Amino acid sequence: MATTKDFSRLGEIEGVAHYMLIRNDGYVVSENYDDAVALSSSIVTTGKYCDSLADDMAGRKYIYCCIERKSGDNILVFSLGRYYLGIIKHPATDPQTLADLIIAFLRRLS
Repeated sequence: MATTKDFSRLGEIEGVAHYMLIRNDGYVVSENYDDAVALSSSIVTTGKYCDSLADDMAGRKYIYCCIERKSGDNILVFSLGRYYLGIIKHPATDPQTLADLIIAFLRRLS
């Protein structure tokens, strides 16, 4: 089982500006972002949308959604069962490339 220390390594992935691991009730479990609490509701709401997409796709794992922001530092949200992972990317990073790196990271944890 993955620990919060495992998730702290997300910050080492190229293209990750910040990460937030949020429990499905909005509690911030692990993060490297000062405003994680302010974003937790958005992460949970988007994560639940990912859950419904996964249901529609016969339970496929590693479905993610992207919250696009004008600044370019978009937020990728991954559903992890009872938790949701929010990744704020660096503006110049390609979101699909970063998503592939995050999915590889998550697969190594499982």
